[in-house]
This record gives sequence, structure tokens and C-alpha cells, in this order.
Amino acid sequence: MKKMGSHKKEGNKNINKTEKIKIEKINNILKHVLKEVKPDENEIASANGISNNVMERLKEVSPKDVKIILAGSVARGTQIRGNSDIDIFLLFPKGVDERKMEMKGLGIAKKIVDKHAGETFIIKYAEHPYLQLLMKNPPIKVDIVPAFFIRDSFEMGSAVDRTQLHNEFVMEHLDVTHKDHVRLIKSFMKFHNIYGANAEIEGFSGYLCELLVYHFGSFTKVLQAFSEAKPRIYLNPKDRSDIKDAESIKRFNSNFVVIDPTDQNRNVAAGVSAESLARFIALSRKFLSNPSINLFYGVRYSDIDSKYKINSIRNALGADVYVLCFKVLEVSDDILWQQVKKFGKRITKILEENSFEPILKIENIYKEDAIIAFFMGRYELKSEIQNGPSVFLKEASDTFIKKHKYAYIDGERFVATKKSGYPSPKELFMDIAKNKNIAFPSYLKRKDTKLIINDIPENYAKMLYKKYIEKTNI
Repeated sequence: MKKMGSHKKEGNKNINKTEKIKIEKINNILKHVLKEVKPDENEIASANGISNNVMERLKEVSPKDVKIILAGSVARGTQIRGNSDIDIFLLFPKGVDERKMEMKGLGIAKKIVDKHAGETFIIKYAEHPYLQLLMKNPPIKVDIVPAFFIRDSFEMGSAVDRTQLHNEFVMEHLDVTHKDHVRLIKSFMKFHNIYGANAEIEGFSGYLCELLVYHFGSFTKVLQAFSEAKPRIYLNPKDRSDIKDAESIKRFNSNFVVIDPTDQNRNVAAGVSAESLARFIALSRKFLSNPSINLFYGVRYSDIDSKYKINSIRNALGADVYVLCFKVLEVSDDILWQQVKKFGKRITKILEENSFEPILKIENIYKEDAIIAFFMGRYELKSEIQNGPSVFLKEASDTFIKKHKYAYIDGERFVATKKSGYPSPKELFMDIAKNKNIAFPSYLKRKDTKLIINDIPENYAKMLYKKYIEKTNI
């Protein structure tokens, strides 16, 4: 027994030694990555100088009751290198009509555009319009956003009003070390295409990253928590607790909830897709089990000869690839991505209803082109199975038998075979592309839609290959 005890003790020493080596390795990786992703003094000074300059220009043309603040990651000190785009908010007093507030804000922003310095602007849309100032030297974007000045979430007029509260919370609760760990989390997620709350990514927002670091304390502790995550994740960063009360769980009705400390009725994680969450969980486990700096940089690849590479992939899968190619109208990226993704899901449902199961679905948008691609097994259908009701449901059973001449019983259910409406996916995709009975999203042009099977031109193949690499990079 003594020998076993001594062996056990020695084993614990080995485990501790192994863990210490791993912790040291992780710390060395994080130090190295932080040096690369943290903006240097010149970039920070440049961003601050531009912010102050634009804010001074806005102040000169704004009414005295409009408060001008710097927001976003530059204000909070959590930006990553090369991503020092600037957010400035024009905060109007409550009581002004919202539409008038928007128009006044845009009018003020337009007044400061210096065309002689090569500045231009575009009007963009979130919950309401804002102006994006495009500076030439240095090439930087400044979002100028009209909103209402509020002191708490109860005064909120629109979602963007919360941003000033987010600023205050982060600046009050995150110290310099926390902010560096936010940069590490953002960088880690960015390289794996799960950072960003936009419709294309459906990932983790910058504010969500800040809250996770505050809640758990560090980059490593965030990963440890998610590597051990159960099916439902409920967090309340305001007091760094887990949500356990049934009322809150029922109210949010989501598998991933992070309550906004500035607004207890808002789930900051609401926009994170199930896939982005699953990817982060898998990546957390992968990094902690075998720490590698390579996981901060993702897969390095070349999109040269993408057509050849896609052909190699589909041959390895034993599949055909069907690509619907669209021309898109000029509208915000978020709206386009929402429409393309929604249409992709609808096509998937049509395929499944006709007994065709996609192996892989990929969407992408680049400039005026959008694609929805499906890798499909190589098969043809002569007939398909139609599942019917249980024999215990008399009326439904009678209706099913009348409708299907060759019905039979399998287990306790009626089943029928019927001739397939489409002998292969090709006919179905052709119907989707040209059939006016299948509604197209408003910003995809039906008349310019092309169906390409296997022999994909290089420009579309590049779009497809890029997203294939992102999707299969775990």
C-alpha cells in the first residue's frame, strides 16, 4: 500500500509538472501574440489624434446641447492592431423626434467632410442611418452616429443609445490587463471567422468579448469555461454569476445568454449562431489540450487555381457541386447576407422535401456577385418514400390511403412510394433558378441568375474556396 501511495504521489507531481509546463507554454504564446496584435504607440496616438480632430470639427458645427463622445474599441482601449477605425456619437437630448434627430445628425456630419483633403462619405444603415467618413491620409474610417443621450437603459430610444452605457461599463470595470486579454480573445476569434456580430459572421461582438473577459478574468479562463460548457450557457457579468433563476432562463429562451450589465433585459449573445458558439467551444478545447501559436493564425492557404482545388474536393467527396450565381443590388452587407443565408436555408428545405440531402452548403458575397453552392451526392431518384401517419390516427390514415395508391405499413405507420418529382438535383436546381413560382429575395436578381454545375469559372471558384476553407477549418 505504501508503494502504491508513493507511486500516486509521484504521479501527482508529474501531473503538476506537466500542467506547469503547459501553463508556461500558454503564457509564452499569449505574450508573443499580444506583441503582434496590440497597436503600437504610434497607431494609438494616430487614432487618438484623428478622433480629437474630428470631434473638434463636429463641435464647431453642432448645437451646444449635442454631446460628442468617442465610442467603440478605440475609446475603450481594446482595439487590435490595424483595426483602429473610429466611432463617434452625436448625442442629442431626449425629447427630439427620432427622425429629426437622425436627419440633424447626418446634416452635422456632412458639414465636416473636407473634400480638399480627399475625404468622402457614405450613408450607412444600422437601426437608423449614420455617416461613415472615409479619410484619405491616413486611410481610416470614422463612423459618425446620431443617438440620444441617456443615463440608463430605461431612457433608451433606440438600440444604438446603449453604446454610451457600454463605454462607461468597460472603462470602469476593465483594467489594462483585462483589455489586453480582450485583444487576445478578439484576435483568436478573428482568425477563425467567429469574431463580428454582422450577418455574414454571426459571431461574437467586441462588447461580448469584453464582457466574457470581465466575467471570467482572463483569456485562458474564458477558454477553460467554454471548453467545459454544457448545452446551455447562462452568464450575468454584472455580478460575475451564472443565471439560475427559471424566470430569466424562460425570458431569454436561448442556449447562450450573456445579460447586458447595462440592460438586464438584453442578451448580448443573441446574435451568436449555434455554429459560431460550437466552433469556439471546439477551438477552446483544442488550444488548451495542445497549446499552439498556429491556432492564432488559422489555416494559411492560397486561392490560386481555386477551380482545380474545388474539383479535387468534390471528387474526393464523390459529389457534384451546384452553384447558383446571382447579381446583387447595392444595399448594406448585412441585408444582403441575411437574404442570401435565408434563401440558402429555403433551398435546402426544398431539396430535402424532394429527398435530396446536401453534403455541404456554402454562401458568399463579393462586390456585385453572390453565390449559394451545394455539394450533392451523385445519385438519381426513380421513386421516393413518403412517410404517413400512425394507424391509430383513423382520419389521417384514411386520407393518406386515398391519396397514395401503393401505401403499406412499416411498424405502426403508413408509408407510400411515389415517383420522384425530380429525377436528379440538376432538374430541381434548374427549376429554382428559373421558376417564377419560387420567390426570390428582393435584392437578388432572378434575370441574371446562373446555375453552374461542376465546371466553375475561377472568379466564382475563388469565392467558394475561401468559404470552404473557413467552414472546414477546425
